[in-house]
Amino acid sequence: MNSKKLIISLLLPLLSACSTQPVNTPPTAVNSTIKLDPILQNDLLGAPDLSIIKDGELLHLVRAMEGGACKNDQQGAVGLFKLYANAEDIERIKQTQGPEIFADFEIRIQDFSMLALQQAVKDLNYSAAATIKNKNRAQEQLAAELSALFIKLVANDIAQFETNTTLSIDVIPDAESLQIYLDGCAIPHAH
Repeated sequence: MNSKKLIISLLLPLLSACSTQPVNTPPTAVNSTIKLDPILQNDLLGAPDLSIIKDGELLHLVRAMEGGACKNDQQGAVGLFKLYANAEDIERIKQTQGPEIFADFEIRIQDFSMLALQQAVKDLNYSAAATIKNKNRAQEQLAAELSALFIKLVANDIAQFETNTTLSIDVIPDAESLQIYLDGCAIPHAH
């Protein structure tokens, strides 16, 4: 087959497809009478970490923070921490206090989260991992223990923050992202 004919036979359908006018259909709102339980809705969406329920309130993921701390030259941890907040509270506070207030909230949340992480890293029993032969399993166990310590240590600060700001939040470590250091604490940059 001639190369010109080949090129024309390939380009002609493409050009004709591009030259048709798009069909304009007006968007219509669909009112659904079905209300899904938020937990079920998250499972259906395949994104269970995008929202959580805390004390009966639906909190949405608003930010992921990175944090790390060393207990000593050998032991420490680094990872991601998920910040969840109530969307209705956010809108109400934006209307009453303005969006600028959230910069202050962010700093306060980072500060008390970092202090809780430092204390959790200090309190973590690293020697418990020595009895586990599988390094991945040891990492998982230490990450779970660090997460539990962090949640316990940050709880009072979150409660105080919620009382002072009327913004419902939660800060939860992403256990899968936590890297526990046992043989040399190497935090990649300042936290």
